[in-house]
Amino acid sequence: MDELIFSLNIVLPLLLLALCGFMLKKTAILHDGFYQAAEKLVFKVALPCSLFLNVYDAKPEETFDSRLIIFCVAGIAATFILPCLIVPVFIKRDETRGAFIQGVYRSNFAILGLPIAERLFGESGAAVVGTVMPFAIPMFNIFAVVILSVFAPSEKKLTGLQIVKKSVLGIITNPLIIGIVLALPFMLTDLTLPTPVTATVDYLGGMSTPLALLCLGASMGGGKTHGKFAVALTASLLKVAVIPAAVVGIAILFGFTGVQLGVIFVLFGAPTAVSSYIMAKSMKSDHELAGEILLLSTALCSVTVFLGIYLLKTFSLI
Repeated sequence: MDELIFSLNIVLPLLLLALCGFMLKKTAILHDGFYQAAEKLVFKVALPCSLFLNVYDAKPEETFDSRLIIFCVAGIAATFILPCLIVPVFIKRDETRGAFIQGVYRSNFAILGLPIAERLFGESGAAVVGTVMPFAIPMFNIFAVVILSVFAPSEKKLTGLQIVKKSVLGIITNPLIIGIVLALPFMLTDLTLPTPVTATVDYLGGMSTPLALLCLGASMGGGKTHGKFAVALTASLLKVAVIPAAVVGIAILFGFTGVQLGVIFVLFGAPTAVSSYIMAKSMKSDHELAGEILLLSTALCSVTVFLGIYLLKTFSLI
């Protein structure tokens, strides 16, 4: 019973915040323009501030784990490469292939990673997420550019040089990466910022979780199906159930427990990234399928994350 209550206490507040966003959108209390602006505020200001402060306060000797980072990098690569090899056998349309593969591997780690890790492990969990994110986010973005270009219509295909340029530009201009990089000198040295500055950054970063979850719920409120439910459901189940179960199982065999195992679970068990729909649409991929995968994986995640935390806690693995 204690494990059940613990799991509910972790997941339920996040789910209720998303539900609030859904209801606010349905009742038109807040309009589309608000959520579009709020999403930009989260991605470009609040979340970078939150990550900055987590890395700023982190102690490298306690949070930096090269073994964990290597495992996460290898896991992301594997969950991208395997679908690239298998999906084309079963799906024949290039546009559908790209959207499906992106939906399977690309995680909403930035939005859900921090709040779940914080609720599970406190500041130490958020700090470990901060050490993994500089590696995970660029990989997600680079792989998305590659796969959507490979399976894009001829007029949208990129050359090898264009892929490299787009990937590098995406990394160096990514607000999340910038926030983490700016904090590294403070984490690695005795440098500190004045209290009014850190307090301001803390206030801005504190908006990231509630605002992001409200926007996530609102995005579900506007979802429409396009007759691709079976394909979208397959991709969503792979994303939030099959892949996290397999990766976490392998992680346990490698001896990961506690905070490290929790971060691995959140990284691979989070639903498909919100930006996957936007990128699929801009590169003429099957954006309707991408939207359905986003909605379904987010809805299913409320169940799979709860069950995952419950099982890991029951077996004293976290």
